[in-house]
Amino acid sequence: MESGKTQVVSRVAAVLNAIARHGAPGARLLDLSQETGIARPTVHRILQELTEAGFVEQRASRRYGLGSALYLLGLSAPSPINDFTGIEKVARRLAEQTGDTVYVAMRRLDGVHYLMRADGSYPIRAEIVGVGETVPLGTTFAGIALLSWHEPEAVEAQLLANERLRRTMKAAEMPDLQDTLTAVRQAIAQVHEHGYYFDQDTVMRGVSGIAAPIPSKTASPYMAVTISAINDRLPPERIEELAPSLLEAARRIGAFIQ
Repeated sequence: MESGKTQVVSRVAAVLNAIARHGAPGARLLDLSQETGIARPTVHRILQELTEAGFVEQRASRRYGLGSALYLLGLSAPSPINDFTGIEKVARRLAEQTGDTVYVAMRRLDGVHYLMRADGSYPIRAEIVGVGETVPLGTTFAGIALLSWHEPEAVEAQLLANERLRRTMKAAEMPDLQDTLTAVRQAIAQVHEHGYYFDQDTVMRGVSGIAAPIPSKTASPYMAVTISAINDRLPPERIEELAPSLLEAARRIGAFIQ
């Protein structure tokens, strides 16, 4: 049986994790109570104390989101990546095996930050983003794969937010919002069924990609590995050949992170 102090810590952790899962839109008190199994009065009391500490903020919509104090606290936390060089080796090996471009990306707030790229031997490369670039969730193969662990309403809210950034994300090349929402919903089902997401032309015309979330020891997936190439290099029939190598690379990278 948990002691009183341990129970308090576990409850606070459960509430913070539940808020984080709701992302930018935030979570209602009712949502948090239902998801954590903690009584509403207790959740409300925890939220009040976390708000006073700056770890949670209540928005105009009466939903709760993570507070800026958590970000500042996180700056002092160790990196969840234990072996960056080991990850690079896995990415390079996958690029050598496939001949195509391999990306490794990490979730950063409501975006995806690209940590590295390894180029294969094929001379025509599909360079969608640059290393060190951060793009909104749902605008690249890795970002769509990572959306698979969001609640449906959070996915829609994220894509609506992306819509507002269309002018800075080559709006002419981006599909209609409703088409994007339909495609992302299909992609999420694909990730849960097969462990990876494959598509053509959704991220950029003429570009195909297959992305797999990287398993984490301590949380929902927050990193993804992607093979990207021009459409002719990644026809649907080649995906069955590449998928096992991609999933194995994701598993191996997972051994180097928390």
